[in-house]
Amino acid sequence: MWGSNKGLSRKDRRGGSGRDVDDTHFDEVLGSLEFFVYVAPNTRPKGYETLKGFLESAGCEVVYPAEAPLSPGERYQAVKVTYQGLVVPVPALRRIHKWAHQRNFLHSFFRPLTSSEGGYKAGH
Repeated sequence: MWGSNKGLSRKDRRGGSGRDVDDTHFDEVLGSLEFFVYVAPNTRPKGYETLKGFLESAGCEVVYPAEAPLSPGERYQAVKVTYQGLVVPVPALRRIHKWAHQRNFLHSFFRPLTSSEGGYKAGH
């Protein structure tokens, strides 16, 4: 979805995904061991400290900036969320995913390989 505008104006595209993002491809994110959010250059990630506090209280490790496998550009910084080498809990995953969509940040995630799918995937 990177670079596609789907008939939206520039103002609409820059406005973020809004508040109703819970169902936006969230089923694809479930079961992730790692979740990355890519913060664009010269952007302050509003609400990051609150988000980090929530994620850490849920037992997640939050690293910013982190090395990321699918970075959209060399100047992007990544926020990496993991959970003790296990699947990230659903409430934490839902919160970081929604935060990324509300700020119109690109994101990717890693799920263990299965017979039909898996590996790193890019979000939008």
